[in-house]
Parts: sequence; C-alpha cells; structure tokens
Amino acid sequence: MTFTRVLSGVVVGLCLLLMVLFSLLFTQVGNQWLWGIAKQQVAGLDGTLASGQLGEGWHFTELSYEQDSLAFSARDINVGWQLGKLLDRRLWLQELVAEDLEITIKYFPESPDDPKEPLAEITPPLRIDLDKVRADRVTINLPGQTIAWQSVEVGVHWDKEGMVITGPNMSGLVINLDAEDATKQAGNTLDEQPESEKQAQAQKQAKAAGKVASPEPLFVLPEIVLPFPIKLQEFSLTDSKLIQNGEIQALHALQLELEGRGSEIKIITASLDHELATVKLGGHVTLTGDYPLDLALTSTVKKPLLDGQLAGQTVAATLTDTLAKLKGKLVLGGVLKAQASLSAEPLNPQLPFDLALNWQQLGWPFNEPEWRLEQGKLRLKGRLEAYKLTLSSEAHGPDLPPVGIKLSANGDLKGAEIEPLTLMLPKGEVQVDGKISWSDGINWQGILALSDVDPGAFVEGMDGKLNGKLDTRFALQGEKWTLNAEPNINGFLRDYPLSLKGQVSLNQALQGSIKQLQLTNADNKLTVNGDITDHWQLDGVLSAPNLAVYAPGLYGDLAGDIKVRGALKSPELSAELTGKTAGFNDNEAKDIRLQANASLGDKATGQQMKGDLRLTIDRIRSGEMRIDKLQLIGSGNEAAHRLSLNFKGEPLAADLNLTGSLGKDGWRGRLTKGELNTPLDKWALQQDWQLAYQGDTFNAQPHCWRSGKASVCFDAIRASAEKGQAGLQIRDLDLARLKPFFPNDFSWEATLGGTVALQWNGKLPKINANISTTPGTFVSNGTRLAYQTLSLTSEMSNNQLRSTLDFRSTKLGEMGVQANVADLNGKRALSGNLKIAQLKLDWLAPLLPEVARLQGTLAGQGRFEGTLAAPLLFGNISLTGGEIDTYSDMVKVRDFTTRLDIRGTEATINGQLKVGGGPLYISGELDWRQLPVSGEIRLKGHDLEAGYPGMGRVRVNPDMTITLGEVAKVRGRILIPWARIEVKELPDSAVSLSSDVIIVQPSGIIPETAPSLPVDIRIQVQLLEDVRLEAFGLKTRLEGKLNIVQRPNRAMRGTGEIRLVDGKFKAYGQNLLIREGSILFSGPLDVPNLKVVAIRNPSTMSDSSITVGVRVTGTAQQPELLVFSEPGMPQAEQLSYLLRGRGLDGGGDTDGNALVQSMLLGAGVGKVGGVVSDIGESLGLKDVAVDTGGSGDDTEVNITAYVLPGLQIGYGVGVFSSIGELRLRYELLPRLYLQAASGLNQAIDLFYRFEF
Repeated sequence: MTFTRVLSGVVVGLCLLLMVLFSLLFTQVGNQWLWGIAKQQVAGLDGTLASGQLGEGWHFTELSYEQDSLAFSARDINVGWQLGKLLDRRLWLQELVAEDLEITIKYFPESPDDPKEPLAEITPPLRIDLDKVRADRVTINLPGQTIAWQSVEVGVHWDKEGMVITGPNMSGLVINLDAEDATKQAGNTLDEQPESEKQAQAQKQAKAAGKVASPEPLFVLPEIVLPFPIKLQEFSLTDSKLIQNGEIQALHALQLELEGRGSEIKIITASLDHELATVKLGGHVTLTGDYPLDLALTSTVKKPLLDGQLAGQTVAATLTDTLAKLKGKLVLGGVLKAQASLSAEPLNPQLPFDLALNWQQLGWPFNEPEWRLEQGKLRLKGRLEAYKLTLSSEAHGPDLPPVGIKLSANGDLKGAEIEPLTLMLPKGEVQVDGKISWSDGINWQGILALSDVDPGAFVEGMDGKLNGKLDTRFALQGEKWTLNAEPNINGFLRDYPLSLKGQVSLNQALQGSIKQLQLTNADNKLTVNGDITDHWQLDGVLSAPNLAVYAPGLYGDLAGDIKVRGALKSPELSAELTGKTAGFNDNEAKDIRLQANASLGDKATGQQMKGDLRLTIDRIRSGEMRIDKLQLIGSGNEAAHRLSLNFKGEPLAADLNLTGSLGKDGWRGRLTKGELNTPLDKWALQQDWQLAYQGDTFNAQPHCWRSGKASVCFDAIRASAEKGQAGLQIRDLDLARLKPFFPNDFSWEATLGGTVALQWNGKLPKINANISTTPGTFVSNGTRLAYQTLSLTSEMSNNQLRSTLDFRSTKLGEMGVQANVADLNGKRALSGNLKIAQLKLDWLAPLLPEVARLQGTLAGQGRFEGTLAAPLLFGNISLTGGEIDTYSDMVKVRDFTTRLDIRGTEATINGQLKVGGGPLYISGELDWRQLPVSGEIRLKGHDLEAGYPGMGRVRVNPDMTITLGEVAKVRGRILIPWARIEVKELPDSAVSLSSDVIIVQPSGIIPETAPSLPVDIRIQVQLLEDVRLEAFGLKTRLEGKLNIVQRPNRAMRGTGEIRLVDGKFKAYGQNLLIREGSILFSGPLDVPNLKVVAIRNPSTMSDSSITVGVRVTGTAQQPELLVFSEPGMPQAEQLSYLLRGRGLDGGGDTDGNALVQSMLLGAGVGKVGGVVSDIGESLGLKDVAVDTGGSGDDTEVNITAYVLPGLQIGYGVGVFSSIGELRLRYELLPRLYLQAASGLNQAIDLFYRFEF
C-alpha cells in the first residue's frame, strides 16, 4: 500500500511537473513568466515578449541588451520554427526577422595568439534548415566606423552533403569610415608592431651584436581544409556606399557564386559594378601545398574616372601556377594599349621576379594625348638584393621633336646605379650616368653629358650645337638637403659661340655659394658670383650688346648690374639696366632705363617688404601705335605704396596714379588720378576709384570716367571664382567721336547710351545688356539719312540667351533680328527670326573701298534653327535696284537684282545685272553643312564693259563656273569682242622689283614671295576681231587665244598666242609697219616669248624694192632686237635705210651727221621720256610726254603737257634744223580741237580726229 501510494505520488508529481514545464514552455503565459525571470537574472537584458512559445517561436518588441563592450537593441524580432521536426532529425527555422536593429561594439577584446589546429571534417547530427533569415534597417557601430544597411536576407541548408547558402541578398549597405578615430579603442591589437618593423628591428639588433643573419627559409603556407562542403549561391549586394574622409564611393552591384570542398575553392562567378568600373572574376584555388591557382579577371572602366578620359578602357589579367611560382599576364585595351607578363616567387624571402611590360602608346591626357610614350619596352628582372632594369621608348610632346629613351640600371634594396640613361634627340643626345642610394637618406651623384645637342629641335630659331657635361651631387637626410652642380657646357647657338661654366652649391636653408657662374653667347655675357651665408653677397653683371643672337626678330642691346645683399631671411635686391634699343619684329623701344631696389622683409621680425622702381622708355613703336616718354614709377612698403604711369602717344596717352596698402585682411588700393587721351576724345576719372583684394575676392567701388557730356560709369564690382557681380552704364556718348574711324564722306549723328549688368554664382552668368542710340542721322556724301530706332538688347539667364537687334528708319527701311539660345550648358539650341524691310544701301558707299555711289534695296525674312555650333537659317534675302559706281570709273553696275533662298545649310542664288550696259546673269547653289563652303556659282554675260583709267576700256562675254570646296575651281571661257587699250604709262603697281632685290629690316631679311591663290583656274580667253592696242608707239589690232591655268597655291601660267594684226610701231623716230607679230605664252604670264617683225613703210623708201626693219625675239623681260634687210647689206647701210629711207650714198658728211643724229635721237627719246614726265608733273603739268614726229630731214622732237583739263601746250624742234614751233591746243568737243601754232609761220587750225 505504501509503495502504491509512493508510486502514485511520484506519477502525480511527474505529471504535475510535466504540466508545469509544458505550461511554462509551450504556453504564451509561461514563456512570458520565464522571460521576466531571464530579464531579472541577466544584467542589461530588456524587452517585451509580445507572443509565442517554445513549440512555434517568439515575437519580441523593443528588445535590448548591453554589457561592457557590446550594446544591442531591436524594435521587433520574430522567430518562427517547428520544434516537432527535431523528432525527424531536422532543425527547421522557418523565419528569423529583425527590424530596426542597432548593435554597438565599443572595443575588441584581445584575441589569443596561440595557433589553432585546422578544423576536422564536421558532419551535422541532424539536418539544419534556415529558410528565411532577414534583418531590415540595421546599424552596427564599431570603433571608428559605422556599418548600416536597409535589408538583408539569407537562407541556409546544412546536411551531411554539405552547406548551401542562398544569398545573402543585401541592399542599401553604407560603410562610413572615420580616418581620425579608426585607431581609437580598437583593443590591444593596435599596439602591436607590424611584422616588417619587427624584422627590421631584429636585423638591427643582430647587426649591433655582430651577428650575420642566416638566409631566411621559404615561407610555408598553412593547409586549409573546409570542415564540410559549402556552396554559396545568389549572393548579391546592391546600392552600397563607402564614405571615407567626406568622399562617397558607390558600389551599384556585387554578385558572387562559389563552391568549396576540402581545400579547393572554385569561384563560379564574381561580378562587381562600381561607379568607376565593372569587374568580373573567375577561377579556382587549392589551399594546400603551394596553393595552385588559376584566376582570370576582366574589367571595363566607366566614364567618371579621370573625367571620362579612360571611358571604355579594358583590363584583362590572369594568375596561374602556384603561389610559390606565380605567373601572371595583363592586357590593356582601349585608350591605353599595353601587355605585361610576370613571373615571381612570393614565398621566397629574396622574392625572385621577372616583369616585362610592352606598350604601343601611353599618353596624357589619355583620351587626346599631347604627351606620349610610344613603342615602349620595360624589363625588371632579378631579386630584391640584385635586380636589373631596362627601358626603351620614344617620347612625343607638343612642339617637341621625337626623343628616344634608353635606360639601363642595376639595383638592390639600398640603391641603384644608372649606366646609363640616354635621350636620343633628332640631333645629338643626352646621357645620364650616376648612382643613387636610399638606405641612409637619399644620395645621388651623377653626370649629365651633352653630345652635339641642337636646341633648335625644341625652340624654333634657336639652332645650335651644344657639348659638355653637368656634374651633380645631391643628398637628403630628413628635412636637410645639399645640392652641388658644376656645369661645363660649350658650343654654338644660332651660329654664335656659347659657354656656361661655374660652380653652384645650396642647402635647404638656401645657403651656399655661386663661383664664377658665367653664361657667354657671342658678345653677350652674364656673370654671377658670390656667397650666401647668414647674409647675401651676390653680384650679377649683364652685358648684352647684341640681343639678336637669342631669337629671330629680336634685336637691340641691354646692360646693367644686379646685386643681392642683406640678411638671409630679408634679402635686398638692387638692379640697374639700360638699353639704347630693344625690339621684336615691328615692336621697338628706344632709350630704356630701369632702376629698382627691393627688400623682401622678414615676417619673424615684423620687417615689411619695401622698394622703389623707376622705368623710363623714350619711345615705343608697335604697328600704328606710338608711345613717347613712358614713365613708370613705384615706391613704398607693404603698408603704404604708390605707382604712377604716364605716357604720350598716338592713338593713346595716359596719366595714372595708384596708391595701396597690404595688410592681414588683404590689399587695398585707390586710383587717385586717371586721364586717358583716346581716339574717342579725352577721358578723366571723376572720383577716386577704391579697390580691394581679400582672399580670393576682388572688390571695387563704383566710379565714372567722363569726357565732356559723355560718361562711362562702372557699378560696384565684387568678384571671385565662385560668384560675383559687375555693371556698366554709358551715357550721352556722341557718335560723332567715331569720325576718325569712318571715311571722310561719312559721319554719324546720334548719342549712344546703355547699361550692362553681370552676375555669376558658380553657374552660367546672368547678363542683361541694353544698348541704344537716340534717333540719329547717317551723313553720306552730303546726303542726310535719318533713322528713328537702333537698339540692341541681350539677356542671359536660366541657361538661356535672348538677343534682339532693332533698326527702323522711314528713309532707310527696317531690320530686326531675334536670336535665342536654349540649354547653354548642353545642346545650345538656336531659335529666332530675321526680318529686313526695304533696307536702303545708299549710305554704305563711303564705307566700301573704291565705291563712289551705291544704290539698292534689301528685303528678306528668315528663321533660325539648329544649334549654336551648327546654326540653320530658313528664308530668303533679295536685292532690287542695285547700282554701283566706282571712283576709278572701272565699271558701272546697273539694274542689279538678285535673290538668295536659304534652306538650313543650303542656298540657291539667282540674279542679273548690267555691267556697262551689258547683261550678266548669276545662278548657283551653296552648301555649308561642312566647312569650307561648297557649291557652284555660274556667271554668263554679254558685252560687259569695264575700263581702267589711263589703260582703256574692254567689253567681255563671260561664260564661267566657280565651284567651291576644299579648293575653289574656276572654269569657263571669256570672249573679248571689242577693246580699246591706250597705255600712256604703266602704273606703279605694274613695275615689279628686280629678282635680285633683297629687303632688309632691323629684324632681319624678309624674303620676297610671289603671291598666289588657293584656287584651281582653267579659263580660255579669246580676242575677237575688234580689239585694238595703242601703247608706247605701238598701234595694232590683237587676235588670238590664251588658256590661263593656275594650280592651287602655284603661280598662274598661260598657253596660247596673241597676234599683232595691221600694226604699226614707232621706233628710231620712224613708224614701222608690223609685218609679222606674235606674243607666245607657254609658262608664267609675265615671261611671254616675242616674235615680231616690223619694217619701214616702203612708201617712205627711196627704193621700194628694199625692205628694212627690226626683228624682235626673246622674252618680254629680255627682248633681243636685230636690224635686218632684204636683200642683205652692211649694218651701216641697214641703219641708214631704217632711219632715213635711203642709203649712205645719198649725200656727203651732212647726211652722215644726220644719220648719227637720228640714231642718237631714236635711242635717247625713249630713255629720257620718263624723267621729263616726272619733272613736268612735279611742276603741276599733267600727262607730260616726249615723242618724235616727221621722218627723214623733217624729223623733230616734241614735248607736250596739259596745263588745264582740255588745254594742251606743246613745243617741237627740228633735229636737222634749229627752227622751233610752239603749239596751244584746246578741246572744244570730243575729237574736235582748236590749235594755234607759232614758229616760222603762225596759224590757227581746227582739227577733227577720225578713227577707222
């Protein structure tokens, strides 16, 4: 009975215990009671168990835990699992979800240094499934850094086959590193010495003990074996950031899949998408033995890197073999193209290696390189204790010739020996030999040697040949350094001897000495000598009597002394330089004198900088500008200084005074005087202009410049690189001041005014401009043409530009232009319109050279499209009633009408006009989508008449085509049906310099080059039946054809023949008949070949059966004249028939004297005619001419000139008699003359001239 009771009690007790345990573990109330007990027993634990029990999981809210080094809090945690699955040997966690989780680790505890044995293979006793583990909005605070993410989710399945991890999938990861605090509270591990420092310290201790360290053994890699197979799949990381030192680096995406079994790790895929590049990695590695591996990496660079210079650059790298004998390859593609190979033994303490790098081109900037290394090879082979470096390449740079580079060097851990570095120049080479060490500071000792180096390869015009060497020694110990240099260079520069010799030594305190440092070039010499100790004692002497040796176009002289004195920290500089003349090309200065003294002061003692400056130049010439008596004077110290500038000259003169002070808050100044004499009259500063420069900001107070009633006022200026503002106001500027810039027959009566406002704030500036004139008048050739409106407005804001030009006149017409540019930072889209209404062109005549009268009306309309870089215009412009007269009366244009139809970047032109009464038709097409403009212009006309004063007039029938493009082409034919060419004298432009003339200026010799045009011309010119020439005694009709050809940038050439028909030629005092005459062209137009036969008129011969004349051959520049006769006879007899018309047997001595006098007359009149003409014109006479008249015994010399228009005076005297005759002729009408003559007889005659 007792046993039964006991047994019953035990059973009941067990049941009650089970019931209590069940109620505690598997009911919510029981779990909450246990949670309360746990919070009481565990210090720092807090939170609420909202629901749940052991069998299915729990839901916690506001859960937190805190201890010395760790703090944890979570707003919400859900744990869901199935306890019953343990009976099936399965641990099944359905979900573990945490929200708003924050973990703080204050420091890391010290970890033991004892090595751990590799983990043995682990097989789980049951299957473990973690279906869903998720943490949202998590922050982890670590010493010196913060890690946070928005969401992470992972699943894990582990059984006897191994572990499979799906995920984690993480988004919004942000790692914030604080560089200053990263080392604080990081535990004792931060106090450990790096292994490299320990090794270095051990080596020093061994060396101090006199021990020699034995070679270190090869490093043995630990064997790593995974305790179970593992597979990571679908790992992803998106939208991540790393923040360090205020810089943000974004990682857009990271994906990873890998497998591991035993010691083998296989990377199936690993890809990274960073804002700078994308990277992909694949391969495998075995973590036993020497770690065999095979890895491949590819990468593509994105645009943000280096402002997009490396966009699209590709990198492909491989690592193979083992870590003991590693092999690698690298291939760069894209902007940088290079290949590299590497073999190394990383486990060997001596680190044997062999690196080879080859490249086709390396340059900077990368995308459009200006500096380039081409066809390069680099080889670095050996080990840390002994390696050899070789390099070969070719360097290119802007305005530099190719430079070959070869380098050979041997080195170790302590230093290297260069033997040698050679730079191979187009002419000569530079070689550097030396030694450098870095074991105990940095020490260098070497020689730079020049061998026939031509500096002209680097600086144009500085041709020469330099030889010599530069010995250098340099040592750096901490912050202390010393430098010694001894140049010894000799050679020639621009054909003048050059030498540089001396000794220079300096240290970090700039103490040292300069011993006989002398640069000599021809007669020019610069010498520097002295010591720098606690005080400066340097002297420089410059003597340069011939500056022309230094640069083409430079000339003049300069001489003076330069001295540096004073304490080391407050040097004092004095200089005095003088020069009689100094110039460059067309710029020249005379009588230059510079005197300057400056003390740099000493901030430590509060001594301020001070000095004085005086520069005077007697005369400056630059193009059309002349400056006289320029004087620049400055003096003072930092607290108070002043500067004055004044000069006289044309077209500008100035008198300016400036005062200022420099303090801790920057520089402040005041322009106290300002007077300018300009082509727009005299301007004076109305009040002091206050200036200031503080930090990077420039400030200026408002000020005005005034000239009479006109003023130009500037608003306050505040400007820096980031932001600023400025403004301008123009008031009452009389445009009559522009008279010096206009022709004499043109003036502009109006008053100009306007405002301009400018602002910027790190973006595109804001600009508002309004410029307009009062109603005004253009005075053109005495005609007053009034207008009512002329204004220009422009506004730039909000990334847009809007501009409007408006012109309105009741007499001249109207023109308006509206142009808008949108998206100034981007496409710069263009829009707007153009309108021209009855715009008269009459007033433009004085502004056009050689145009005496201009008429016509322009009308048109159009719209703008496209972009600012590629503008488009759609519309039309037409000209009606066009007329043009020139001062020279060369051509008269009437009824000029044309129309231009524009379609974007294309246009067609059609028009017609009359030139001298003949019609000319114009048509064509133009295209300017790509420059230069392409298209075709066609010209066709009939009886176009033109003339040249003093040369005659011509009528032409052109039929030509002008093709535009890279090379303009002119093709066609010109017919000349009629011409009257009368040449009395050649214009100055027709007289060219002799081929042996050399023009010399102070800057050197200027070569004469023949002008040429970049056009391709092929034109045929044909002279028809009514072309007549009268020039220098020649009267003839011209016929023939001439083909004119010119290749681009080549001299014009001609082929063809011009025939002289029915011509007469006055020579030797006689009128000769041209029996045969040809001008042959076969080359340059200015050197035709002559073939002319001129005979004496048979009717003036005593024997008409005899023919005598002159045969002209050779070129126009060097003609050859030969007297001939038919039948042949002695030369004296030929000359007698040519000059007198009869032979020598016609008389005695009188005839012989007459022959001699005729010969002298014929040879001399042509020689003195030009001289007499020049003398007569200097006396006020016009068209002075010397000629011969009559024949035989009646031969006479005549001189004629015009006293007034239409009134001619002449005097003639007989050659074989002393009777003279004075003639006075007055032109009553064209071809009708009244002449009075007084000589042996007096007469008044009326003449009318006929032409046949």
